[in-house]
Amino acid sequence: MRASAFRANKNTPQLYKEAGTPSVKVLYQTEQFDLANEYNPHISTFIPTENGIYEITAKVSFCPSKRKSDNYSKNKKDSCKCDYCKKNSCDCEYCKKSHSSKDKKIPSSKEGYAASISINVNGDDMDIVNDFFRKSRPIGLSVTTILQLQAGDRVQVIFSAGANGEILAEAPLTNFQAARFPSPM
Repeated sequence: MRASAFRANKNTPQLYKEAGTPSVKVLYQTEQFDLANEYNPHISTFIPTENGIYEITAKVSFCPSKRKSDNYSKNKKDSCKCDYCKKNSCDCEYCKKSHSSKDKKIPSSKEGYAASISINVNGDDMDIVNDFFRKSRPIGLSVTTILQLQAGDRVQVIFSAGANGEILAEAPLTNFQAARFPSPM
């Protein structure tokens, strides 16, 4: 049986507008590797050629918009500034350590939003992870699952959030991969 594994990364930011599209397919345009030519970067879809048990992992890094207008920007630094240190693309741990708690405003539920990432097979969400986040902070979500797939299944990653913003293009934080386990299936 031929080996099956791929990894794809996001190479450009992807605008996300909550009101226009409650959920979007995440675009992973750059193949890092694809052992069996089963990943199509043009449609960001994994289509296995063999039945089997697969481990699938997807990650998304998202920066909620803080501007009144949500004009698309290829430079994530333009739309992703920390409320506390005012630096572009801050390290959140730095902000927590560098400012006293009295300098930080306490977020209310109105300052947060829910976001989710799911592994979708043939139009159905098979595994989903969601959480609640502060609006002012970039976030990272990941989902991992093990599924029995059939040859020809279409596997995609779906993202949704309760805030406008950008899905960031950072290979270590926004990627999609799968590998088949050796099995009699």
